Amino acid sequence: MDQIPRPKFVVKKHPDFKRFYSSGVFGGHTPYEFKMIVYQEGYEDVTEGTVTGKEPPVILRELQAEITMSPEQAKALLSWLDRHIKAYEEQFGKIPAPPIGEEQKRPPEGMYG
Repeated sequence: MDQIPRPKFVVKKHPDFKRFYSSGVFGGHTPYEFKMIVYQEGYEDVTEGTVTGKEPPVILRELQAEITMSPEQAKALLSWLDRHIKAYEEQFGKIPAPPIGEEQKRPPEGMYG
């Protein structure tokens, strides 16, 4: 029996394709989808008071994009990240884990928990 030839993939950038740096991600899941909101953080306004420590800085968290995917695709993303993190650590050394706050220790609740 003849095998069906593999499909050819054409990859192109969408006219609205954007590239940005991400400071972090938050989100959650429902039974049907996973959502991740990617953000970038920076100081909103640097003043003499914030530089000298007399005033607390104001941090701006700008939401860059929301990514929604199926549970199956989320698991594929996890596998892809795992493979790439292992390869990175083999080449450059272990990535230190960020400190875990109390909020991150509890199980997620709902979409944005």
